[in-house]
Amino acid sequence: MLKLIHASKIYAKNGICALNSVDLTVQDGDYISVTGASGSGKSTLMHILGLLDSLSDGEYLLDGAAVAHLPAKQRARLRSEKIGFVFQQFRLLTGMTALENVALPLALQGIPHERSERALAVLERVGLSDRANHRPHQLSGGQQQRVAIARAVVTEPCVILADEPTAGLDPAAADSVLELFDRLHRSGHTLVLITHDERAAQCAARRMHLE
Repeated sequence: MLKLIHASKIYAKNGICALNSVDLTVQDGDYISVTGASGSGKSTLMHILGLLDSLSDGEYLLDGAAVAHLPAKQRARLRSEKIGFVFQQFRLLTGMTALENVALPLALQGIPHERSERALAVLERVGLSDRANHRPHQLSGGQQQRVAIARAVVTEPCVILADEPTAGLDPAAADSVLELFDRLHRSGHTLVLITHDERAAQCAARRMHLE
């Protein structure tokens, strides 16, 4: 489903090699954690997999199609259709309710009026249907992250990329997020988790460590 072949990323401005000939295959239904020290290339790897950045060398296959060197507009379209993101800082829109935040990707894809029903169904899956009309400041950190996860899965993407999703959460909230990831994996979702959290890394079925 996702495949990196000798993938390298060198930042031309400073000559830093962030990824050096990395090979990675992510199959449908995989749950992979990516660990490594700061500066090892974890975030760069997520940006490449998420089509937020392009490779300097090598290839990236997404659903069998070569996507590493596509123009920015084509990458943005594929990103919207095939990839769900979960970020450390949630990145919820403060002026929107939880329901509106989850429905936003559907609106951006031009999906019509049933998007509210779909968004509410996903909020119910993450245990927050009773918080649908709450704004982010009315939710705890763990609840905000679960809204962010609901937003990531509402479009039924090929893969969910999570960047340090438990960082900054208290242990109970982190456990709740990891339990939700486990449920998503068992229901067939494909997950790639970038993390410094050893407990989070051990929850994945496969593990990749960047030197």
